[in-house]
Amino acid sequence: MNKQKQSLVAAARCALKARVAEKTLSYSSYGTLIDRWRIFVDFLIERSYPLKQKSITREMVIEFGKHLTQNKPAYAQNLVSAVNTTMKTLRQGDWSSVSPTRDCEISRRCNIRMVAPSGLNEEQFEESLEQLNRVGLVRGAVIVRAARSMGLREKEACLLNYQQALKQTESGISIDLHVGTKGGRPRSITITNPDEQIAILQAGAALQGDHFSLIPKDLSWKNFLDNEIHKTISNLKKFSIASIRDLRAVYACNRYETITGEPAPVLGGFASKELDNKARKIISKELGHARLNITNSYIGKHRNVK
Repeated sequence: MNKQKQSLVAAARCALKARVAEKTLSYSSYGTLIDRWRIFVDFLIERSYPLKQKSITREMVIEFGKHLTQNKPAYAQNLVSAVNTTMKTLRQGDWSSVSPTRDCEISRRCNIRMVAPSGLNEEQFEESLEQLNRVGLVRGAVIVRAARSMGLREKEACLLNYQQALKQTESGISIDLHVGTKGGRPRSITITNPDEQIAILQAGAALQGDHFSLIPKDLSWKNFLDNEIHKTISNLKKFSIASIRDLRAVYACNRYETITGEPAPVLGGFASKELDNKARKIISKELGHARLNITNSYIGKHRNVK
């Protein structure tokens, strides 16, 4: 059975790597898809289904999706979507996608932030940093600072070449992100708070040594995620900071107030529609999102007053 699993995972790897070579899929997306495909394959094993891609049916994927309904909607939907993407790739487009909501009855996600992001309190955040450094999670400390002060995603903060980024600040006011970005889309991060942001880059550059990222030479991304990052998140939770993504939301809320002069909507702000729209365009671009309404999940929905 183990060999059959390896064969099915290997087939997905081969097909998806071809898309990476064609530049129709980013390498970071490839890694995410393989991780989620493994979960689906494990489900097939549990149900004693045949482990051949030609034998996989929509009904199997629907059953997989329904099996996930007790999980968070976003997570469950992402897993089903990953199976759809992989199956389309394996069958060269000859696959009718399964809808996570219609076919699998997974709840729709609510993308509007209704509560303030954890980690907003400066004193609380500084205490969490002290704890991370105290227990030896120094790389984790840099990563959470990068998320909160620069709006970087978890993976972006891990894979950033801090030394290269630091050099860019010597001749400009922005740094370039190429690795670990969503969909492999490059973007620039404007240095808006030099004292704090450059200090983060300096700390990351020192830890990086002669490697190209913050991940040690002897560790893979997955090993680093399973150790440093998971331990970092566990320690953050001791200070009521839910996730690294919440720290990105703190960045977005802070940027909103800087741009509009009003707190973010989720914090009770009442900026004009014009200023609100301006802030959302800037924040959406800085966070690496193509859709403007995605900012609702970071800063809340605009209150149509003023």
